Amino acid sequence: MAEAQKVVEANGGVIKAFYYTLGQYDFVTIAEDPNIESAMRSLFAIGSAGAVRTETLVAIPAEKAAELLKTLP
Repeated sequence: MAEAQKVVEANGGVIKAFYYTLGQYDFVTIAEDPNIESAMRSLFAIGSAGAVRTETLVAIPAEKAAELLKTLP
């Protein structure tokens, strides 16, 4: 976890939460990055170490989604 934190911070992001889980995944990390490129750099660096595989979900706050929905015809 500490090494991943360093990688994420070096790319301008921050790890907000880290949870150990039961089931298909061993853990879940919630991170915030300034943009998708920053997130991808972190994921590439962490994944290239070979110790983890990642599945990424982009989360959009409900308020932001509601604003986007208002722009639909």
